[in-house]
Parts: sequence; C-alpha cells; structure tokens
Amino acid sequence: MQAVIFDLDDTLFTAEQTLHDDVQNLLAILRRLGIKVGALTSGDHRMLVRLDEAGIGKHFDHVISSEHTDEPKAPDAVSQLLRVLRVDPQDTAMVSFARADIALGKHAGLGKTIRVAHGSVTESERHGADHLVENIPTILDVLE
Repeated sequence: MQAVIFDLDDTLFTAEQTLHDDVQNLLAILRRLGIKVGALTSGDHRMLVRLDEAGIGKHFDHVISSEHTDEPKAPDAVSQLLRVLRVDPQDTAMVSFARADIALGKHAGLGKTIRVAHGSVTESERHGADHLVENIPTILDVLE
C-alpha cells in the first residue's frame, strides 16, 4: 500500500476524545515506511485542531473535513484525497471502525478496507471489510 486513509472519530480517537493505544506509534511507522497518510472526517476545523493537540497532526499529508466539501464521507471526497496524495485507489487502504466508511472504501475502489474493532473480534463484526483487526497496531499486519 502506498497510502492509508483513516476515519478519525471512533477509529483513532475514543468516545472520550483521547487517542486509542499506539496511534502515535502506528502513524510514525507509516511515515517511516513512506506510506502517505490521509483522513476523512465529517468534523470541521476543530478536528484539525484536535489532531494537533493530540500530537498527531504532523503525521497527516492531508485531511478532508466538512470545511473542504459538503460531503467529506462521499466518493468524490475520496477521489479528491487520492488526487492530493497522488496515489491510485488500488494502492490505498481505508481504515475505520464504522461500517459506512468500509462501504465507502469499497465503493471508491480502494485496494483494501480494514475495520478496527478495538477489542476482541468476531467474524460477524467484519461489516464487509477485507480485514478485521483487534486494535490499531495490528493494522500493520494486514497492510502488506
């Protein structure tokens, strides 16, 4: 994979607005591997501030939010992000906790969709994703 697109809420951030374990490490590893990192969020500019406050904003090549488009979680937004990152869909993975984001990744023709369960995983929680992982660090195991 040349790029990874993340959802932010519930994927990288907990419901309490703190980072899930090892997010900082994962993002740093992706950068060292030369993998481009993007995000789609239905949040506004405050999400960008939250990324910086959490110390992870520097790891993102680009973030598309509601400030950039009326529908940041739509195929057009994915296409826009891919153009900015200069990567092909088949070389990009979508990582999310949400079923709708997994469907969006599939619809956009991304090479891989990864659902992060944040806990024990059962096949019924796959929600159509190519891969179902227990936590943030295990994303590396399925990126190949």
